Amino acid sequence: MKKLILIALGLFIGLISSAQSLDSFLNKADAFFKKNVKLGQVNYTGIVNDSKELNSLVSQIADFKVSSLSDPERKAFYINAYNISVINGIIKAYPTKSPLEIGGFFDSKKHAIAGDNITLNQLEKDRLLKVTGDEKLHFVLVCAAISCPPIATFAYRPEQLEAQILERTKLALNNDEFIQVDDQKKTVGLSEIFKWYPGDFKDKAENIVAYLNKYRTAQIPSNYKTTYYTYNWSLNEQSSNRSASKKENEPSSNLQAFTPSVLLRKGQVELKSFYNIYTQNRIRNNEGDRIDLDGRQSFFNVQYSVNYGVSKSARINLGLDVIVSSFSDGNSFLSPVFQSGDNNEVALAAFGPAIRFTPFKGISNLSVRSAFWFPGAKNLEDRNGSFVAHDRYTWFNQIFLDEELNTNWRLFLEADFIYRFARRDDQENFFRTPLTGILSYFLPSGKASIFALYQYSPRFERVSNGFDEQFGLAQWFQQAGVGFKYQLNSKLELELSYSNFFASRNDGGGQTFNLGFRWLK
Repeated sequence: MKKLILIALGLFIGLISSAQSLDSFLNKADAFFKKNVKLGQVNYTGIVNDSKELNSLVSQIADFKVSSLSDPERKAFYINAYNISVINGIIKAYPTKSPLEIGGFFDSKKHAIAGDNITLNQLEKDRLLKVTGDEKLHFVLVCAAISCPPIATFAYRPEQLEAQILERTKLALNNDEFIQVDDQKKTVGLSEIFKWYPGDFKDKAENIVAYLNKYRTAQIPSNYKTTYYTYNWSLNEQSSNRSASKKENEPSSNLQAFTPSVLLRKGQVELKSFYNIYTQNRIRNNEGDRIDLDGRQSFFNVQYSVNYGVSKSARINLGLDVIVSSFSDGNSFLSPVFQSGDNNEVALAAFGPAIRFTPFKGISNLSVRSAFWFPGAKNLEDRNGSFVAHDRYTWFNQIFLDEELNTNWRLFLEADFIYRFARRDDQENFFRTPLTGILSYFLPSGKASIFALYQYSPRFERVSNGFDEQFGLAQWFQQAGVGFKYQLNSKLELELSYSNFFASRNDGGGQTFNLGFRWLK
């Protein structure tokens, strides 16, 4: 009998201790959220300057014993643990503009949670969604991005948990920026959360509109068409430059969040068009001396690219490139655009597939794009006596790396390998290895940037020294320029740039004028 009493007493003490431990954790978490969260945005700068409270919570989460917790207690613990771990992951990499800039933020970086080392995805799916089957958790768990449902200013508690979750669900689904209803077009703009996790919602209502109406005050007509707006992955950071009423797909994000090294997530589409005019009235010889041409030569190249995200982890994109080129000997650098010279030519220069990927899971700011282009027409290098474009198969490889120097300055580096395959007996194989550096300054608004660029582009092929031939450096050029980018709206970006070929050997001595557009959805 005494033994049973001692066992019961031990269990009772253990339960009391566990309850006190959870209560202590929730009190600290509640104070932390109230201090550092306002209007759905987090004061990351303040946390960096004073991280004692966060570190204490992270330590508690790591060693917490969940075995004796009830189901509501365990659910509340894991919800708070998730949101705190997300903030801690951002703080470790701070300053950053987006969680997507941090390699493997959701699927490979591990956190110590209740004695286990697991990723955020494992915590969300294995500890919460699969166990509870509660799809409303998608409006409670916050991913550190602007397009996430806003993070709460309180800790989730077991005795209030279902009411708290219901409150946050209604708050999100009645938010005109999270659920964008257009009565004129009869459409409903949905967060991509509904696209990424369709299975979590499919059995909860007849369709997605019916699901929304379960929690909305203003009902959506059942005949409205559903669409998905672009997810804004910019950091949910408190800033004096960011209005609390700012739309969640405001355009200040894509310019900084989707840099050349950042890939598209599954289902995202990127359309790019780049218009390049190269014009020259002189070239340079092997000694670098200028040689005047008989007249002006101008080339107009237009490249259209479409890229599509195919992996949830945003590590693989597929694409297609199409290039149209024209030549003109008119006096104006715009002559190839309007074909206003005495000799004018235009042709489909090349087309082909492309793949873009991140080779290393832990390095999110490094990506590779590889394309193979087929010539689109015949005699491109001698089209009625004029060079229009390279009449060769082309293997075009680009390596992108970007580094954030501080809040406003970012350095973009690019290394290319461009191999041109001969397809006629009178041609030789050759390749170029351009190296490019771009220093960008992002204006405080987040909608615009200005940049300076430098590029060195050597060409290698078989060259003769008068006695025999060997593979070596045949020619090169250097160019420098300036440019400007501006986010026109939530999906469309504009780029303007100019560059000058200020030095070369056996190569051009002209200048370029460039216009680009990028549409991202």
